[in-house]
Amino acid sequence: MGCLPLAFLLLCLATTGHLAAKKGPTKHIVARFSDPGSQSEEEGPQFNSLVLDKNTGRVYIGAVNKLYQLSPNLEQMIGTVTGPSLDSPHCSVLPDCPPQVEKKLSNNVNKALVIDYSDSRLISCGSLFQGVCTVRSLRNISNIEATIKEPVVANNATASTVAFIAPGPPNPPITQVMYVGVTFTGNGPYRSEVPAVSSRSLDSASLFQIAQTAVTTGTRMFVNSLARERYPINYIHGFDSEGFSYFLTTQMRQTSPSPYHSKLVRVCHDDSDYYSYTEIPIECVSQGLSYSLVQAAYVGKPGSDLAAELGVTAQDDVLFAVFSTPDESEGDITSKPSKQSALCVYSLKSIRRKFMSNIQRCFTGEGARGLDFISPSLRCINTKLTQIGEQFCGLDVNTPLGGELPITAAPVLTFPALLTSVTATSTGDFTVAFLGTGDGSLRKAVVESASSGIEYANIPIAEGTSVRSNLLFDLKRDHVYVMTDKALSKVRVQDCEQYTDCNQCLGAQDPYCGWCSLENKCSLRGDCRDAALDPLYWISYKSGRCTTITSVNPHELQRTTARTLQLVIDNLPNLPGNYVCAFSAIGKVLQTNATRTSTGVSCTTPRNDLLPIIPSGESHFTSKLSVRVEKGPDFVATNFTFFDCNTYSSCTTCVSSLFPCDWCVDGHRCTHDTAENRSEEHTSELQS
Repeated sequence: MGCLPLAFLLLCLATTGHLAAKKGPTKHIVARFSDPGSQSEEEGPQFNSLVLDKNTGRVYIGAVNKLYQLSPNLEQMIGTVTGPSLDSPHCSVLPDCPPQVEKKLSNNVNKALVIDYSDSRLISCGSLFQGVCTVRSLRNISNIEATIKEPVVANNATASTVAFIAPGPPNPPITQVMYVGVTFTGNGPYRSEVPAVSSRSLDSASLFQIAQTAVTTGTRMFVNSLARERYPINYIHGFDSEGFSYFLTTQMRQTSPSPYHSKLVRVCHDDSDYYSYTEIPIECVSQGLSYSLVQAAYVGKPGSDLAAELGVTAQDDVLFAVFSTPDESEGDITSKPSKQSALCVYSLKSIRRKFMSNIQRCFTGEGARGLDFISPSLRCINTKLTQIGEQFCGLDVNTPLGGELPITAAPVLTFPALLTSVTATSTGDFTVAFLGTGDGSLRKAVVESASSGIEYANIPIAEGTSVRSNLLFDLKRDHVYVMTDKALSKVRVQDCEQYTDCNQCLGAQDPYCGWCSLENKCSLRGDCRDAALDPLYWISYKSGRCTTITSVNPHELQRTTARTLQLVIDNLPNLPGNYVCAFSAIGKVLQTNATRTSTGVSCTTPRNDLLPIIPSGESHFTSKLSVRVEKGPDFVATNFTFFDCNTYSSCTTCVSSLFPCDWCVDGHRCTHDTAENRSEEHTSELQS
């Protein structure tokens, strides 16, 4: 492909390290990558695709006219130029151009970026030359191993393309193929050759060709010529799970103009003919309000709490999807989303059952086949098959099939913002969702059940720009990579250390964070010593039980006396070692032994000759009274006041003080001891 001198200059800048990672602007962002040489603001998003190598942790960006290979800390390792080049949609993939066709300098917009681990290669597909793909070395993306002249992806900047690698014909799960979903662009005379959905070979002899073909069938599905110009299908996300590959789409409800809705498209891995091709509606509905337009999705594993609620295990797949309502300002028939969004969660177990129900319904002769944008919709044929289970891979009847029974969920959360991306993970028993927005922020939410959750953080990443659909965790899942139109940020998944006491820690409702009682800190469970030994050693936000001193009796004391204090402590953990009470004030820390009681601990106050002197002009000082294990940090504390009635020199100040002081009339002094006062009065009476 031709390159301009300017492009080479940019490449030189890239390879000499001028496009290095920058320190993030907030405490949450630990690194950020952007390309100062990227194009002007008017030219729209520059970064399109993001993948992460699960073996090395390296990050790859597919952009407009460029590809980047970055270290896990977002330091640029390699940058390579992919465009612009002279091209025309009226040129075939060969390229073969009629003499009258004028080629124009055209951007190469990355449409798909996929890692093929079986051969350690990066597959990059762009909008130039009818949407061809290039194979590059995963170790060094500037090394092109093959450019295959096969139209695979969309050949313009805006039409959708989704691609992923999963098992497929001829011999799954051993053989892998690349599943591709592409919006018909109508951009030039050659687009009818590109299927809407296909499985493409990864074998070097037939790279990117349709994996299996027969006379009338194969691993491909076309929108028919009558519908494709007026029936756009937007491919949003693709994934595989337990023998099937899926695409999420938005498309009109009927072939005639009608409102858009969301669908799940599915094919069986072991299907060389696409007889198993089935679509069903997927809905996210809250109290009659339908969030009908899916925007992004992620398939992952649930935490044990959510798994139990969904009736699955923590090893089963769960689909996390974000939806929006349509933008009413665009009319009734639009796929443009509004700023009203929702997160919905579906177990793949329930999705498989819903597909099975739709297939069984048609194979017993009920309803119509649907999908008249692919082929004419005929009545379902009763096959008298009785053994259609979840793993059914289709027959040459009732295909392709558009089921009418939707898979439905109520939102976990709704948001007054456009959600553009989602990923999820588990921490302990909890499930955490990370949600990118159209205004450049990252929202965090704990998914407490299939229909309830708590949003607990909203972090600005790049205001005024949209978060792209790829949110990826680093290898340790300690960070999430957030890509916006022109930057990639590495963001910490948690910042527990910012919370300095138990109430702050649990009040943040961050499922990563809990109060580590032994070390008196807010931390990850894994960073808390002996957390597994006692539920009170590491207290999660959900338990909501901070160790708290609820009362001290007496709660204040005359400085010149000593007493045994009774501390009532809620949620006091059983700690190894000896408890002590620590009194901290005016630069001194004095410790006394404490004894565990049924309600807390008891301990004596320090010897009064060791206590600090009350400052001149004051009548008391307040000490911090804390409970700790010998040589350990405080795990609970309160205030305790030492006062001295002797500091009051008049009857008025004595009896009006905040402390239990009495005025001895005969002795003309203030005392804390009423018995002493009565004794002086009695002595005075005898003398008289």
